Amino acid sequence: MRYPVVVETTSDDEYAAEPLGKPELRVVAPTEAEALEKVERALEEWLGSAKWVELEVPVGGVGNPWRDGFGRSADDPDFEEYLREIERARS
Repeated sequence: MRYPVVVETTSDDEYAAEPLGKPELRVVAPTEAEALEKVERALEEWLGSAKWVELEVPVGGVGNPWRDGFGRSADDPDFEEYLREIERARS
């Protein structure tokens, strides 16, 4: 399994490694390689004790809830003003 890890230098002789989304598994070590080894062990332990499940979440309406709202601003009387404001902010 591949898991994203953020590595940063905290001082000249110290590295911190933290799995993305799991700050409680953050480790600190004198080398980057050692920090990565420690965080790998922490991830192995955590993943070995965790149970992975997927939930089906019921949503109202039909279709894709992420796409159901697209286009609803097209009839907004202030929509053109909104677009002009975005254009002003970009320039």
